[in-house]
Amino acid sequence: MAGNHPNNNVDGVIVPRGGWWLGSSKSMFKEQLAADIYLQDIWHTQGPVRRVATICVSWGMSIAVIQEAYAPVPGQPGPWNIENDLNHMIMVQDFGLQQLVVPGAPDDLPNQQPAGVGHFVVNNLAVMAARLPWHHRLIMEVQGLEHEGRLRLHYHKHHPRKGHRKMEPPKIRGPNDPKRKHWIFDQVVFSTQIQNCRRAAPLPVM
Repeated sequence: MAGNHPNNNVDGVIVPRGGWWLGSSKSMFKEQLAADIYLQDIWHTQGPVRRVATICVSWGMSIAVIQEAYAPVPGQPGPWNIENDLNHMIMVQDFGLQQLVVPGAPDDLPNQQPAGVGHFVVNNLAVMAARLPWHHRLIMEVQGLEHEGRLRLHYHKHHPRKGHRKMEPPKIRGPNDPKRKHWIFDQVVFSTQIQNCRRAAPLPVM
């Protein structure tokens, strides 16, 4: 992990080699949704905007979907909707289960399937989405449509979630919030310590 990093550059900070920690995946209860990875600079984009949302579908398994909204003015999008026709943009590589170095922790979680595409029902909506099995080392990237190639990702910090049973994510911190963050990177690396955690990373140097 990289050392100190600037937190509050409104125009965004490019994540360096080695990456920066994003914290936990923030969705642990069924149909709880976390969404702080955007496909645009949310503070400066007007019109259609997209983000990657992770949704817990069962204990031990989350999925990743594309959500889309319309921002009549920059920084104020909504409401967000899952776009099934865009979920194929999410690409996940699974490098296998990582063992928890915690005394008494189980070796395996239930519902452990490898990453890949599956069919799920989320809030009464049929969804086809990429699986994110917990405690696996995963790399997630987003491929653009047609000739766009791999998309750069934007992390915008949200307010803390108040209450574990709230399904929707808390609001994004605005550009004038002193605790704001805007990081720009290429892939999200999922791994595990005591719980699932994430790291923003650039593409590896070949």
